[in-house]
Amino acid sequence: MVLEAGREGSFLEEGFPGCVEVEEAGRYPLGGTELGQGEDPEAEPMSTQDSKLPIHHLAGEESLVGERGRGVGLKWLELLDSNNFQSEDGDIIDCVDIYKQPALDNPLLKNHTIQMIPNYVEGKTKESSSQFLQAQQLWKKSGTCPEGTVPIRRMLERDLLRSIPAQYPMEYHKKDPRSLVEFAYASIDWDWNKDQGPYESASASISVWNVHVAPNELSVSTVILMNHDDYIAAGWKISEQQYRDNHTRLSIYWTHDGAQKTGCFNLDCPAFVQIDKNIVLGGTISPVSEYNSLQYYSDIELHQDKNAGDKWWLLYNGKVVGYWPRALFPDFRAATHVEWSGQILNTAAGGRHTNTQMGSGHFAQEGQGKAAVFSKMLVKDTKHTNWAPTWAKAEATKSACYNIGDVQKSNPDPGAYFFYGGPGIGHGCG
Repeated sequence: MVLEAGREGSFLEEGFPGCVEVEEAGRYPLGGTELGQGEDPEAEPMSTQDSKLPIHHLAGEESLVGERGRGVGLKWLELLDSNNFQSEDGDIIDCVDIYKQPALDNPLLKNHTIQMIPNYVEGKTKESSSQFLQAQQLWKKSGTCPEGTVPIRRMLERDLLRSIPAQYPMEYHKKDPRSLVEFAYASIDWDWNKDQGPYESASASISVWNVHVAPNELSVSTVILMNHDDYIAAGWKISEQQYRDNHTRLSIYWTHDGAQKTGCFNLDCPAFVQIDKNIVLGGTISPVSEYNSLQYYSDIELHQDKNAGDKWWLLYNGKVVGYWPRALFPDFRAATHVEWSGQILNTAAGGRHTNTQMGSGHFAQEGQGKAAVFSKMLVKDTKHTNWAPTWAKAEATKSACYNIGDVQKSNPDPGAYFFYGGPGIGHGCG
């Protein structure tokens, strides 16, 4: 099933090349803007009454296209007549006509036809087969969006300004000795084993936690597919810098050029085409796991549909959320690098290592129910063969602070798994 876009009146400049220009990436890798730059850090949260105002009162008068030259505009919100409501966490959720979602304002997607079902799902929505407790999204307690719309977390201009300098993906800091980013991750590369790649799909069930994150820092657990500078990722993220709170949120990312001039999180720029009315990108995940108690998981799958123009699809808890169109990265035909990764940003405030936590905030050796875990890890090669990536290399950049266990075969569940995480400062981490 497809829908014709039929767009009129884009608010983006003609000749717009892709998405966000990350001019400050080198200066503020992944989250280090100077807090308070251009805004009041003590600003009051939006009230419930505000959520009932027309959108143009909330979106602000200034378009980021005209004033910032970054290829991202908020004025598309000003003229939309959408349903909206406020979630328990304070987020405003707009139910936006699927034809008017921000992705379709991208000139690269002019006359784009929305595909409602990926071909590989064989005509019906794929339901998750996970036997784990699935983490849901908090906003669903407050309302729903009608058919023909997609739910979008509203961003004020000040929110987008906070997000823009945080675009640079952590992956590109691994080999930089000055990097403020630390990792505990398992990865595979096609060059290691040419009989099992390249890859058209990667997935995992990720245990979801809400841990301590220091100001101006973040903690991420994500599945990543890469081919040179083409990069997509999905998982959970905690970032006060980006969201003005410390909730655990569903987060996705893309870039076509190693985040030099393209790339963004969620729907922060016109790129990802959403088709599902039940998932909010950037929305709070709830409930989350508790130490030595109930464990909640998010099922993440990134999958290329070669029968439909090489779109890269996102599935969350078995539901098809949407896709990144091939027009965003025409050479991204398959992934040569796959990664399941815990990441934190360490700004070393006061000259000391951060106490920002990764995963559950506990080390890998504590095991099930205590340490965070990537489970049911699978990859599919371009011959459509599924593999449990037990040969994946497990590495941690600073194991005294955050570590990782061996990648092992799951039993009786399909796939592979590993534990990871840590508390940061203390225990020999300084």
